[in-house]
Amino acid sequence: MELGKHLGKGIWGVADKTLPVVYGIAYVLLVIRVLPQEEFGNFVLIQEIFLIITGLAMGFALQPLLKYAAESRADTAGIVTASLLFNLAFTVCCSLVIVLFRAPLSALLNSPTLEPLLLYLPAMFAASFIRNKALILLQTRFRIREVFWVDAAHFLGAPLLIWVFSRMHMFSSALDLITINIISLSVSSLVGLLYAGPMMRLTLKPPRADIERIWNYGKFSLGGIFSYLVYTKVDSFILSAVAGPVQVAVYNSVKVFTRIYDMVTQVVQMFVLPAVSRLSSERRQESLKVLVEKAIAFSTIAMVPAFLFLLVMAEPMIDILYGGKYNEAVPLLRILSVLTIVVPLIAVASNTLMGLGQARVSFVLAVQILVTSVVVYLVLIPLLGALGAAIGYVLSAVVLAWLTAVKMDRFVHVTPAEVFRRKDDIGRFLKKRFGRGNT
Repeated sequence: MELGKHLGKGIWGVADKTLPVVYGIAYVLLVIRVLPQEEFGNFVLIQEIFLIITGLAMGFALQPLLKYAAESRADTAGIVTASLLFNLAFTVCCSLVIVLFRAPLSALLNSPTLEPLLLYLPAMFAASFIRNKALILLQTRFRIREVFWVDAAHFLGAPLLIWVFSRMHMFSSALDLITINIISLSVSSLVGLLYAGPMMRLTLKPPRADIERIWNYGKFSLGGIFSYLVYTKVDSFILSAVAGPVQVAVYNSVKVFTRIYDMVTQVVQMFVLPAVSRLSSERRQESLKVLVEKAIAFSTIAMVPAFLFLLVMAEPMIDILYGGKYNEAVPLLRILSVLTIVVPLIAVASNTLMGLGQARVSFVLAVQILVTSVVVYLVLIPLLGALGAAIGYVLSAVVLAWLTAVKMDRFVHVTPAEVFRRKDDIGRFLKKRFGRGNT
Protein backbone atom coordinates (compact mmCIF):
# COMPACT_ATOMS: atom_id res chain seq x y z
CA MET A 1 0.00 0.00 0.00
CA GLU A 2 1.45 3.36 -1.08
CA LEU A 3 1.00 5.49 2.01
CA GLY A 4 2.34 8.55 0.20
CA LYS A 5 -0.79 8.69 -1.95
CA HIS A 6 -2.76 9.59 1.16
CA LEU A 7 -0.40 12.37 2.30
CA GLY A 8 -3.09 15.06 2.07
CA LYS A 9 -5.55 13.08 4.12
CA GLY A 10 -2.74 12.13 6.47
CA ILE A 11 -2.00 15.79 7.16
CA TRP A 12 -5.66 16.41 7.97
CA GLY A 13 -5.64 13.25 10.11
CA VAL A 14 -2.63 14.41 12.10
CA ALA A 15 -4.19 17.87 12.42
CA ASP A 16 -7.40 16.30 13.70
CA LYS A 17 -5.66 14.16 16.29
CA THR A 18 -3.55 17.13 17.35
CA LEU A 19 -6.76 18.79 18.53
CA PRO A 20 -6.93 16.73 21.78
CA VAL A 21 -3.33 17.77 22.44
CA VAL A 22 -4.26 21.43 21.97
CA TYR A 23 -7.26 20.82 24.21
CA GLY A 24 -4.94 19.22 26.75
CA ILE A 25 -2.62 22.23 26.76
CA ALA A 26 -5.58 24.57 27.27
CA TYR A 27 -6.85 22.17 29.93
CA VAL A 28 -3.55 22.53 31.79
CA LEU A 29 -3.47 26.30 31.59
CA LEU A 30 -7.15 27.11 32.03
CA VAL A 31 -8.44 24.26 34.21
CA ILE A 32 -5.80 22.45 36.27
CA ARG A 33 -4.08 25.66 37.34
CA VAL A 34 -7.40 27.30 38.24
CA LEU A 35 -9.76 24.77 39.80
CA PRO A 36 -9.34 23.68 43.43
CA GLN A 37 -7.85 20.19 43.61
CA GLU A 38 -11.04 18.52 44.83
CA GLU A 39 -13.12 20.13 42.07
CA PHE A 40 -10.59 19.07 39.45
CA GLY A 41 -10.49 15.54 40.89
CA ASN A 42 -14.30 15.30 40.72
CA PHE A 43 -14.34 16.44 37.10
CA VAL A 44 -11.71 13.84 36.23
CA LEU A 45 -13.97 11.13 37.67
CA ILE A 46 -16.99 12.44 35.70
CA GLN A 47 -14.93 12.67 32.54
CA GLU A 48 -13.53 9.14 32.97
CA ILE A 49 -17.02 7.69 33.43
CA PHE A 50 -18.17 9.59 30.34
CA LEU A 51 -15.24 8.32 28.27
CA ILE A 52 -15.75 4.76 29.45
CA ILE A 53 -19.44 4.68 28.51
CA THR A 54 -18.92 6.37 25.13
CA GLY A 55 -15.93 4.11 24.49
CA LEU A 56 -17.96 1.00 25.23
CA ALA A 57 -20.75 2.27 22.98
CA MET A 58 -18.11 2.79 20.30
CA GLY A 59 -16.95 -0.80 20.57
CA PHE A 60 -20.43 -2.26 20.75
CA ALA A 61 -22.26 -0.29 18.05
CA LEU A 62 -20.00 2.11 16.16
CA GLN A 63 -16.86 0.06 15.49
CA PRO A 64 -18.93 -2.58 13.64
CA LEU A 65 -20.40 0.28 11.60
CA LEU A 66 -16.89 1.48 10.74
CA LYS A 67 -15.87 -1.96 9.50
CA TYR A 68 -18.94 -2.89 7.45
CA ALA A 69 -19.66 0.56 6.02
CA ALA A 70 -15.98 0.87 4.97
CA GLU A 71 -16.16 -2.46 3.14
CA SER A 72 -19.31 -1.64 1.18
CA ARG A 73 -20.12 1.20 -1.21
CA ALA A 74 -23.70 -0.02 -1.60
CA ASP A 75 -26.73 1.11 0.38
CA THR A 76 -25.79 1.12 4.07
CA ALA A 77 -29.16 2.17 5.51
CA GLY A 78 -29.64 -1.17 7.27
CA ILE A 79 -26.20 -1.13 8.88
CA VAL A 80 -26.53 2.53 9.91
CA THR A 81 -29.95 1.95 11.46
CA ALA A 82 -28.93 -1.20 13.33
CA SER A 83 -25.86 0.57 14.67
CA LEU A 84 -27.92 3.57 15.80
CA LEU A 85 -30.43 1.37 17.64
CA PHE A 86 -27.74 -0.58 19.49
CA ASN A 87 -25.90 2.63 20.35
CA LEU A 88 -29.07 4.29 21.65
CA ALA A 89 -30.12 1.28 23.74
CA PHE A 90 -26.68 0.90 25.28
CA THR A 91 -26.37 4.60 26.15
CA VAL A 92 -29.86 4.83 27.68
CA CYS A 93 -29.30 1.73 29.83
CA CYS A 94 -25.97 3.07 31.12
CA SER A 95 -27.54 6.45 31.88
CA LEU A 96 -30.26 4.83 33.95
CA VAL A 97 -27.75 2.77 35.91
CA ILE A 98 -25.64 5.84 36.71
CA VAL A 99 -28.63 7.91 37.82
CA LEU A 100 -30.13 5.15 39.97
CA PHE A 101 -26.86 4.17 41.63
CA ARG A 102 -25.22 7.59 41.91
CA ALA A 103 -25.17 7.54 45.74
CA PRO A 104 -23.34 4.22 46.21
CA LEU A 105 -21.04 5.07 43.29
CA SER A 106 -19.95 8.37 44.86
CA ALA A 107 -19.45 6.60 48.20
CA LEU A 108 -17.33 3.91 46.54
CA LEU A 109 -15.15 6.59 44.95
CA ASN A 110 -14.68 8.32 48.32
CA SER A 111 -16.19 11.59 47.07
CA PRO A 112 -19.60 12.64 48.52
CA THR A 113 -19.63 15.81 46.37
CA LEU A 114 -19.57 13.65 43.23
CA GLU A 115 -23.21 12.47 43.61
CA PRO A 116 -25.04 15.54 42.22
CA LEU A 117 -22.56 15.81 39.34
CA LEU A 118 -23.41 12.29 38.14
CA LEU A 119 -26.91 13.53 37.21
CA TYR A 120 -25.37 15.54 34.36
CA LEU A 121 -23.81 12.54 32.61
CA PRO A 122 -26.94 11.66 30.58
CA ALA A 123 -26.89 15.21 29.17
CA MET A 124 -23.26 14.72 28.12
CA PHE A 125 -24.16 11.43 26.41
CA ALA A 126 -27.04 13.10 24.56
CA ALA A 127 -24.85 16.04 23.49
CA SER A 128 -22.22 13.73 21.96
CA PHE A 129 -24.54 11.11 20.42
CA ILE A 130 -24.79 12.49 16.87
CA ARG A 131 -21.18 13.67 16.93
CA ASN A 132 -19.86 10.15 17.56
CA LYS A 133 -21.92 8.58 14.79
CA ALA A 134 -21.00 11.33 12.33
CA LEU A 135 -17.29 10.85 12.98
CA ILE A 136 -17.55 7.13 12.20
CA LEU A 137 -19.50 7.64 8.99
CA LEU A 138 -17.04 10.27 7.78
CA GLN A 139 -14.11 7.93 8.50
CA THR A 140 -15.65 5.16 6.40
CA ARG A 141 -15.29 7.41 3.35
CA PHE A 142 -11.95 8.88 4.44
CA ARG A 143 -13.45 12.38 4.67
CA ILE A 144 -10.76 13.41 7.10
CA ARG A 145 -11.05 17.16 6.56
CA GLU A 146 -14.70 17.04 7.69
CA VAL A 147 -13.69 14.88 10.67
CA PHE A 148 -11.27 17.65 11.65
CA TRP A 149 -13.98 20.32 11.71
CA VAL A 150 -16.39 18.15 13.72
CA ASP A 151 -13.68 17.56 16.33
CA ALA A 152 -12.57 21.20 16.24
CA ALA A 153 -16.03 22.33 17.33
CA HIS A 154 -15.49 20.52 20.64
CA PHE A 155 -11.74 20.52 21.22
CA LEU A 156 -11.31 24.19 20.32
CA GLY A 157 -14.78 25.31 21.37
CA ALA A 158 -14.48 24.05 24.95
CA PRO A 159 -11.24 25.96 25.75
CA LEU A 160 -12.72 29.09 24.19
CA LEU A 161 -15.80 28.77 26.40
CA ILE A 162 -13.64 28.15 29.47
CA TRP A 163 -11.74 31.36 28.74
CA VAL A 164 -15.00 33.30 28.25
CA PHE A 165 -16.53 31.89 31.44
CA SER A 166 -13.34 32.72 33.34
CA ARG A 167 -13.35 36.31 32.11
CA MET A 168 -16.94 36.56 33.31
CA HIS A 169 -15.96 35.09 36.70
CA MET A 170 -18.27 32.12 36.08
CA PHE A 171 -15.69 29.33 36.16
CA SER A 172 -14.79 27.92 39.56
CA SER A 173 -16.20 24.39 39.85
CA ALA A 174 -16.49 20.98 38.23
CA LEU A 175 -20.13 21.76 37.37
CA ASP A 176 -19.06 24.81 35.34
CA LEU A 177 -16.68 22.61 33.34
CA ILE A 178 -19.37 19.97 32.78
CA THR A 179 -21.74 22.65 31.47
CA ILE A 180 -19.09 23.92 29.06
CA ASN A 181 -18.49 20.39 27.74
CA ILE A 182 -22.20 19.85 27.17
CA ILE A 183 -22.32 23.04 25.07
CA SER A 184 -19.21 22.24 23.00
CA LEU A 185 -20.28 18.62 22.42
CA SER A 186 -23.70 19.83 21.24
CA VAL A 187 -22.11 22.23 18.74
CA SER A 188 -19.84 19.41 17.53
CA SER A 189 -22.91 17.21 16.96
CA LEU A 190 -24.53 19.97 14.89
CA VAL A 191 -21.42 20.27 12.72
CA GLY A 192 -21.33 16.48 12.38
CA LEU A 193 -24.96 16.43 11.29
CA LEU A 194 -24.19 19.08 8.67
CA TYR A 195 -21.38 17.02 7.12
CA ALA A 196 -22.60 13.46 7.65
CA GLY A 197 -26.37 14.00 7.55
CA PRO A 198 -26.72 12.64 3.97
CA MET A 199 -24.85 9.50 5.07
CA MET A 200 -27.22 8.85 7.97
CA ARG A 201 -29.77 7.08 5.81
CA LEU A 202 -32.16 5.11 8.00
CA THR A 203 -34.80 2.48 7.40
CA LEU A 204 -37.87 1.69 9.48
CA LYS A 205 -37.06 -2.02 9.37
CA PRO A 206 -33.35 -2.84 9.17
CA PRO A 207 -32.67 -6.29 7.66
CA ARG A 208 -32.20 -9.06 10.19
CA ALA A 209 -28.84 -9.85 8.60
CA ASP A 210 -27.56 -6.33 9.35
CA ILE A 211 -28.76 -6.52 12.96
CA GLU A 212 -26.99 -9.85 13.40
CA ARG A 213 -23.78 -8.53 11.83
CA ILE A 214 -23.68 -5.58 14.22
CA TRP A 215 -24.50 -7.80 17.20
CA ASN A 216 -22.06 -10.62 16.38
CA TYR A 217 -19.20 -8.22 15.76
CA GLY A 218 -20.11 -5.71 18.45
CA LYS A 219 -20.43 -8.13 21.36
CA PHE A 220 -16.81 -9.15 20.90
CA SER A 221 -15.36 -5.76 19.94
CA LEU A 222 -16.98 -4.48 23.14
CA GLY A 223 -14.60 -6.73 25.05
CA GLY A 224 -11.60 -5.32 23.18
CA ILE A 225 -12.59 -1.76 23.96
CA PHE A 226 -13.35 -2.71 27.55
CA SER A 227 -9.82 -4.01 28.09
CA TYR A 228 -8.33 -0.77 26.78
CA LEU A 229 -10.60 1.31 28.99
CA VAL A 230 -9.79 -0.80 32.06
CA TYR A 231 -6.05 -0.22 31.94
CA THR A 232 -6.38 3.44 30.92
CA LYS A 233 -9.25 4.53 33.20
CA VAL A 234 -9.68 2.25 36.20
CA ASP A 235 -6.47 3.52 37.81
CA SER A 236 -8.17 6.83 38.63
CA PHE A 237 -11.16 5.09 40.20
CA ILE A 238 -9.05 2.77 42.37
CA LEU A 239 -6.85 5.71 43.38
CA SER A 240 -9.93 7.73 44.32
CA ALA A 241 -11.34 4.84 46.37
CA VAL A 242 -8.02 4.49 48.23
CA ALA A 243 -6.88 8.11 48.60
CA GLY A 244 -9.72 10.43 47.49
CA PRO A 245 -10.17 12.96 44.66
CA VAL A 246 -7.18 15.14 45.62
CA GLN A 247 -4.72 12.33 44.78
CA VAL A 248 -6.68 11.78 41.58
CA ALA A 249 -6.01 15.44 40.77
CA VAL A 250 -2.26 15.02 41.37
CA TYR A 251 -2.06 11.92 39.22
CA ASN A 252 -4.13 13.36 36.39
CA SER A 253 -2.17 16.61 36.39
CA VAL A 254 0.47 14.61 34.48
CA LYS A 255 -1.69 11.86 33.00
CA VAL A 256 -3.23 14.62 30.87
CA PHE A 257 0.01 14.56 28.85
CA THR A 258 -0.77 11.02 27.73
CA ARG A 259 -3.26 12.59 25.31
CA ILE A 260 -0.40 12.44 22.85
CA TYR A 261 -0.68 8.65 23.02
CA ASP A 262 -4.41 8.86 22.38
CA MET A 263 -3.62 10.98 19.33
CA VAL A 264 -1.35 8.26 17.95
CA THR A 265 -3.93 5.54 18.62
CA GLN A 266 -6.70 7.48 16.92
CA VAL A 267 -4.62 8.44 13.88
CA VAL A 268 -3.68 4.78 13.46
CA GLN A 269 -7.32 3.70 13.80
CA MET A 270 -8.44 6.31 11.30
CA PHE A 271 -6.29 4.78 8.56
CA VAL A 272 -5.32 1.25 9.56
CA LEU A 273 -8.73 -0.21 10.47
CA PRO A 274 -10.61 0.70 7.25
CA ALA A 275 -7.49 -0.03 5.13
CA VAL A 276 -7.05 -3.47 6.70
CA SER A 277 -10.77 -4.16 6.26
CA ARG A 278 -10.54 -3.39 2.56
CA LEU A 279 -7.26 -5.23 1.89
CA SER A 280 -8.43 -8.33 3.74
CA SER A 281 -11.75 -8.36 1.88
CA GLU A 282 -9.76 -8.18 -1.38
CA ARG A 283 -7.39 -10.95 -0.12
CA ARG A 284 -4.30 -8.80 -0.72
CA GLN A 285 -2.21 -10.42 1.99
CA GLU A 286 1.17 -9.10 0.88
CA SER A 287 -0.09 -5.51 0.74
CA LEU A 288 -1.63 -6.03 4.16
CA LYS A 289 1.69 -7.20 5.60
CA VAL A 290 3.50 -4.19 4.16
CA LEU A 291 0.86 -1.85 5.57
CA VAL A 292 1.24 -3.28 9.07
CA GLU A 293 5.05 -3.14 8.97
CA LYS A 294 5.10 0.46 7.79
CA ALA A 295 2.44 1.54 10.26
CA ILE A 296 4.37 0.11 13.22
CA ALA A 297 7.72 1.52 12.05
CA PHE A 298 6.52 4.99 11.12
CA SER A 299 4.39 5.52 14.25
CA THR A 300 7.10 4.24 16.61
CA ILE A 301 9.84 6.42 15.14
CA ALA A 302 7.51 9.42 15.21
CA MET A 303 7.09 8.97 18.98
CA VAL A 304 10.81 9.02 19.88
CA PRO A 305 11.02 12.83 20.22
CA ALA A 306 8.01 12.78 22.57
CA PHE A 307 9.69 10.16 24.76
CA LEU A 308 12.91 12.17 25.05
CA PHE A 309 11.08 15.42 25.74
CA LEU A 310 8.90 14.00 28.53
CA LEU A 311 11.83 12.20 30.11
CA VAL A 312 14.24 15.13 30.14
CA MET A 313 11.90 18.10 30.53
CA ALA A 314 9.46 16.67 33.09
CA GLU A 315 10.62 18.75 36.07
CA PRO A 316 10.95 22.19 34.44
CA MET A 317 7.73 21.67 32.48
CA ILE A 318 5.66 20.81 35.58
CA ASP A 319 7.23 23.69 37.52
CA ILE A 320 6.49 26.22 34.79
CA LEU A 321 2.98 25.01 33.97
CA TYR A 322 1.70 24.59 37.51
CA GLY A 323 3.86 27.05 39.41
CA GLY A 324 4.84 24.53 42.09
CA LYS A 325 1.25 23.25 42.61
CA TYR A 326 1.92 19.67 41.43
CA ASN A 327 5.70 19.18 41.76
CA GLU A 328 5.17 15.78 43.43
CA ALA A 329 3.90 14.54 40.06
CA VAL A 330 7.29 14.89 38.25
CA PRO A 331 8.40 11.25 38.75
CA LEU A 332 4.95 10.12 37.59
CA LEU A 333 5.42 11.91 34.27
CA ARG A 334 8.83 10.32 33.72
CA ILE A 335 7.34 6.88 34.30
CA LEU A 336 4.49 7.57 31.89
CA SER A 337 6.98 8.63 29.19
CA VAL A 338 7.85 4.93 28.73
CA LEU A 339 4.46 4.46 27.07
CA THR A 340 5.84 5.98 23.87
CA ILE A 341 7.68 2.71 23.23
CA VAL A 342 4.62 0.45 23.30
CA VAL A 343 1.61 2.57 22.28
CA PRO A 344 2.28 2.41 18.49
CA LEU A 345 2.45 -1.40 18.55
CA ILE A 346 -0.77 -1.64 20.57
CA ALA A 347 -2.57 0.73 18.20
CA VAL A 348 -1.52 -0.98 14.98
CA ALA A 349 -1.93 -4.57 16.20
CA SER A 350 -5.34 -4.04 17.83
CA ASN A 351 -6.77 -2.19 14.82
CA THR A 352 -5.36 -4.82 12.48
CA LEU A 353 -7.22 -7.52 14.41
CA MET A 354 -10.46 -5.54 14.28
CA GLY A 355 -10.02 -4.79 10.58
CA LEU A 356 -9.56 -8.50 9.92
CA GLY A 357 -12.87 -9.13 11.63
CA GLN A 358 -11.24 -10.99 14.53
CA ALA A 359 -13.59 -9.60 17.16
CA ARG A 360 -13.60 -12.92 19.04
CA VAL A 361 -9.81 -12.86 19.31
CA SER A 362 -9.97 -9.29 20.60
CA PHE A 363 -12.49 -10.42 23.20
CA VAL A 364 -10.16 -13.14 24.49
CA LEU A 365 -7.38 -10.57 24.59
CA ALA A 366 -9.68 -8.27 26.55
CA VAL A 367 -10.25 -10.86 29.25
CA GLN A 368 -6.51 -11.46 29.60
CA ILE A 369 -5.54 -7.80 29.95
CA LEU A 370 -8.56 -7.11 32.16
CA VAL A 371 -7.35 -9.59 34.75
CA THR A 372 -3.72 -8.45 34.46
CA SER A 373 -4.37 -4.72 34.79
CA VAL A 374 -6.83 -4.98 37.69
CA VAL A 375 -4.43 -7.19 39.64
CA VAL A 376 -1.52 -4.81 38.98
CA TYR A 377 -3.53 -1.76 40.07
CA LEU A 378 -4.94 -3.41 43.17
CA VAL A 379 -1.43 -4.40 44.28
CA LEU A 380 0.49 -1.21 43.45
CA ILE A 381 -1.98 1.62 44.18
CA PRO A 382 -2.62 0.76 47.88
CA LEU A 383 1.16 0.42 48.37
CA LEU A 384 2.43 3.42 46.41
CA GLY A 385 -0.60 5.64 45.76
CA ALA A 386 -0.31 7.79 42.64
CA LEU A 387 3.18 6.44 41.93
CA GLY A 388 1.75 2.92 41.93
CA ALA A 389 -0.96 4.03 39.52
CA ALA A 390 1.66 5.32 37.06
CA ILE A 391 3.78 2.16 37.30
CA GLY A 392 0.71 -0.03 36.95
CA TYR A 393 -0.43 1.92 33.89
CA VAL A 394 2.89 1.33 32.13
CA LEU A 395 3.16 -2.33 33.13
CA SER A 396 -0.37 -3.01 31.88
CA ALA A 397 0.47 -1.34 28.56
CA VAL A 398 3.59 -3.48 28.13
CA VAL A 399 1.62 -6.67 28.75
CA LEU A 400 -1.12 -5.53 26.37
CA ALA A 401 1.43 -4.75 23.63
CA TRP A 402 2.98 -8.21 23.92
CA LEU A 403 -0.35 -10.07 23.97
CA THR A 404 -1.79 -8.07 21.06
CA ALA A 405 1.32 -8.63 18.92
CA VAL A 406 1.18 -12.37 19.59
CA LYS A 407 -2.48 -12.49 18.56
CA MET A 408 -1.88 -10.45 15.40
CA ASP A 409 1.03 -12.68 14.37
CA ARG A 410 -1.42 -15.54 13.85
CA PHE A 411 -2.98 -13.66 10.93
CA VAL A 412 -0.26 -11.25 9.74
CA HIS A 413 3.24 -12.53 10.42
CA VAL A 414 5.47 -9.56 11.19
CA THR A 415 8.93 -9.77 12.76
CA PRO A 416 10.88 -7.02 14.55
CA ALA A 417 13.60 -7.25 11.88
CA GLU A 418 11.09 -6.66 9.08
CA VAL A 419 9.61 -3.69 10.91
CA PHE A 420 13.08 -2.26 11.57
CA ARG A 421 13.97 -2.48 7.87
CA ARG A 422 10.98 -0.29 7.10
CA LYS A 423 12.90 2.64 8.57
CA ASP A 424 14.58 2.93 5.17
CA ASP A 425 11.17 3.57 3.62
CA ILE A 426 10.93 6.75 5.66
CA GLY A 427 14.10 8.09 4.07
CA ARG A 428 12.90 7.18 0.58
CA PHE A 429 9.52 8.73 1.27
CA LEU A 430 11.03 12.01 2.49
CA LYS A 431 13.49 12.10 -0.41
CA LYS A 432 10.69 11.54 -2.89
CA ARG A 433 8.51 14.25 -1.38
CA PHE A 434 11.07 16.88 -0.44
CA GLY A 435 14.21 15.92 -2.32
CA ARG A 436 15.95 17.76 -5.10
CA GLY A 437 13.65 16.29 -7.69
CA ASN A 438 10.78 18.35 -6.32
CA THR A 439 12.66 21.61 -5.97
